[in-house]
Amino acid sequence: MGFWSLGAIRQPKAQDIKWRKSPRGEYYRLFMIDDISELSLDGVGGVYLLWHGGLKPSWLVAGATEDLGHSFSELMRDPDIREYDTRGGVYMSWSPIKDNFREGVVHFIAKHTNPTFECDYDSKEDPIPVLLPR
Repeated sequence: MGFWSLGAIRQPKAQDIKWRKSPRGEYYRLFMIDDISELSLDGVGGVYLLWHGGLKPSWLVAGATEDLGHSFSELMRDPDIREYDTRGGVYMSWSPIKDNFREGVVHFIAKHTNPTFECDYDSKEDPIPVLLPR
């Protein structure tokens, strides 16, 4: 019997929230999208996540929103996010999560990814474990 099996607190199983990819099965590059409205995300609520590739890839930011289309449009205009595009590309994904779970999902992501930019979420909400994009 191993150390971890001795009365360890059982952690809830991480949920697979099915991060969205392109029809080709790849994650979208934020700054390669000509018109964000083509993704039909206007008025769609959910959780989003940005990261960059390159030699030292890192998570950039996660957020919860009532309008993914608007949020991605704003992120595309952010010069601090754009700076990371030259470091291996900025990738994006989202999942249409119900409103009452969004803050908990972002809380978990922010706590476990150490993102470059501050994530806005209600820290009083319990973190909801989710699988990250792979």
